[in-house]
Amino acid sequence: MISGYQSKQTKEWGLNILNGVHNHPMEPALEGHILAGRLKEDDKKIVRDLTKSKMLPRNILIHLKNQRPHCMTNVKQVYNERQQIWKANRGDKKPLQFLISKLEEHNYTYYSRTQLESNTIEDIFWAHPTSIKLFNNFPTILVMDSTYKTNMYRMPMFEVVGVTSTDLTYSVGFGFMTHEKEENFVWVLTMLRKLLSSKMNMPKVIVTDRDMSLMKAVAHVFPESYALNCYFHVQANVKQRCVLNCKYPLGFKKDGKEVSNRDVVKKIMNAWKAMVESPT
Repeated sequence: MISGYQSKQTKEWGLNILNGVHNHPMEPALEGHILAGRLKEDDKKIVRDLTKSKMLPRNILIHLKNQRPHCMTNVKQVYNERQQIWKANRGDKKPLQFLISKLEEHNYTYYSRTQLESNTIEDIFWAHPTSIKLFNNFPTILVMDSTYKTNMYRMPMFEVVGVTSTDLTYSVGFGFMTHEKEENFVWVLTMLRKLLSSKMNMPKVIVTDRDMSLMKAVAHVFPESYALNCYFHVQANVKQRCVLNCKYPLGFKKDGKEVSNRDVVKKIMNAWKAMVESPT
């Protein structure tokens, strides 16, 4: 054990060594040590280039270790380097200011609204020029959903996806909202409706995840459309109900083994899939 002290007379620092013998052998590898895992300048350049190519941090780390088999870098250090890259690109701008500057730089159409009390942005919605053209050509079917896994602020990111006449999907627009309330959805969908150049060319079918606030907003902004629930979310709900109701032994198989809950759920889900995908 080592402890440090400062002399009151000389103001110099000294060390007290109570036991200079290590209580464990030397580590065979330096995995996890900060200094040993520091990125070299060549590694930083690789991280910058691969980040621009939208490669995931874990895949960047795999690439680094393939380049240098003795590399002690961990994924946290890759994340830290990416943060430094984003800060350097952003400069003195706040994240939202940087987003708006990029939207303007690339000619996006965007709308935002602010809170009256604090004058801070409450909701923002944007769409690419090509997406707007596609939306006006193929507005019939829209799919809407929100996710929280895209930003550190845990703000709902709202995404609208369209479907072309050849069954291909395209992104219509995106938005950040402070809340998933009906009021916020109504505002975002109103901005979405503004992108359409003709009032006669409105969406006919809108698919959602059965979020009641979103469904009410859809009925308010697009009253001429039909609301459908997302197949994936319906299937997940059916499976959840099956699991909850299949908790007890349900008989025996021909070989004498007990029928497990998993077997029953699997059989029900296969029957459900066959029914849903049936052409008649």
